[in-house]
Parts: sequence; structure tokens; C-alpha cells
Amino acid sequence: MNDQTSNPEGNLNRPVNRNKNTNILFLIATLLLLGTGIYLFAENASKTKLANRLTTEVAESEDRYKDLDSKYNDALAEIDSYKGKNAALDSVLAVKERYILGLKADLESNKKKFRLSEADYKRQLSNLNLAISNMNAQLDSVQRQNRILLVANDSLGRNLTEKINENTLLTSTNNTLSQKVTVASLLLPQNIDLSGIRTKSNGKQKDTEKAKKADQLKLCFEVPENHVADPGMKTLFIRIINPQGVPLAIQDRGSGVFTTVESGQESQYTTVANVDYKQQRDNVCVNWSQGTPFESGKYVAEIYQDGYLVGKKEYELK
Repeated sequence: MNDQTSNPEGNLNRPVNRNKNTNILFLIATLLLLGTGIYLFAENASKTKLANRLTTEVAESEDRYKDLDSKYNDALAEIDSYKGKNAALDSVLAVKERYILGLKADLESNKKKFRLSEADYKRQLSNLNLAISNMNAQLDSVQRQNRILLVANDSLGRNLTEKINENTLLTSTNNTLSQKVTVASLLLPQNIDLSGIRTKSNGKQKDTEKAKKADQLKLCFEVPENHVADPGMKTLFIRIINPQGVPLAIQDRGSGVFTTVESGQESQYTTVANVDYKQQRDNVCVNWSQGTPFESGKYVAEIYQDGYLVGKKEYELK
């Protein structure tokens, strides 16, 4: 009798312990649900952010494509507006039109990949602007020559051709035809790249933007397919101009002088690229080392063929 009534508190603690265990389980379940909710929310936010970024990149790529395509069409329309006015003009225009159509084809190729990066956009825009600049310079030169002929004709007061004898006329015609063929056969470089090179102790080379680490400058470009140009060895003169505006040149390393068509004067070149041309696309690279450190600043590489400036690229060493 005394044993049954001696511990009433023990019987009362059992429901309390069960309630405590229930509360703990409820708390754990609540924390698990809360953690799952936070994880799902974070994952959904990450996917939404990724989708928004991809959408933005696609939209930017499409805008770049539309801008370049519009500029190419404008350039081609400008070329069409000059056609038929002069044989020498038509020769220059044919070369530039073929080059711009090649750039436009590269753009279409990039569009098929569904992505046109900012770097590709800037590269193609630079190539287009260079082509237009060169074309305008050559057109101005031809038109300036035509104006000189017109002024001379007016000053004589009669048709200029009546004063030219047959031999002079034939010589002039031959020179014009020769100039036409020369301009049309030029190899206009594409995808021009100028970079600093660092040579490691094991002989391996690596690109660098640091002037103090660079021991070479490397110029690479692609010569196009041009069936007007005869196959065989082609000599391209390379001028690399330092940040002070002075061409890099060391006679013992192949530097020299050549005559430009535009000025008719001698200009110093840094080195040459000899191309065994086979009327098809080919990659060409030229390295220049000078034995002394390169200074920091902007370098300009110019490519000349037969006295004509056919390509240009800028690069900055920091």
C-alpha cells in the first residue's frame, strides 16, 4: 500500500517528457522545411539571374550584329555610288568591295554561332573603318589627279587629248592599265593582330601586355584569296612605329627603306614578310626583337605591298 503511493511525481513527469519530445520534433521539422525553402528560393534566384544574363548577352550580340551589318551595307552602297565614273576609280572600288564582302561573310558566320562577342565586334569594326579610310584616301588621290588634268585642259583652251601625241597617249594608257592591275592584285590583310611576346627560360613564348616583360613584338595576319594576284613570292614591308612616332629599325636585322605610292618618298621599314602566295588564304606571322627593352605606350604596325598601305594595327604595352 505504501509502495503504490510513495512516488506520485514520477507518474506526472511522463506526459511532460512526451510533450517535450514532440516539441523538439516539431522544431526540427520546421527548421528542415525552412532550410528547404531557403535553398529552393536561392536556386530559383540563381537560375533567374543566369537566364536574365543570357538574355542580355543574346540581345547585345544581336545589336552588335545589326550595327555591323548596317555599316557594311552603307559602305557597299557608298562604293556603288562611285562606280562607272572612272576606270582607275573602278579598280580601287573593286578591291575594296571584295574586301568588305569578305568581312560581311565573316559576320554572317559569327551570327550562325548565335554569338558575336564585344571583341569580335570591335575587331570587325576596326577592319571596316580601316578599309573605308584606305579607300577614301585612294579615291581622293585619283580624283585629285583628274582635277589636275581638267585644269590643264581648261588652261590650254582646247581638248587636252588633241595636244598629246600618239606615243604619249599609248604610254599613258599602258600606265593606267598597269596601275589598275597593280591595285586589283593587292593582298589586303585580314584579322591583323599585334601583341607583345615574352620568351621564358625554357624557350616557350607567351603573350604579355607588360613592356618590361616583352622581348619581342609579334604581328600576325591572314592574306586573302585573290585570283587577280599572280601566284609566287610576295614581299610585304612591315613598319612598326614606337610610342614616340619613330619606326623601329635595325639595319643588321633586315630593316631598310622603300618608296610609298602616296607620297613618292622613301620610308623606313622595320622588317619584311615574304609570302609564297598560292591564290588562297594563308596565315602569316612576323616577330621583331630589338635587343633593348620596349618602352610602354601605343605601337602601330603598318603593312605595305608595292608601296601601297594595305593594313594597319595598333597595340599598347603597359
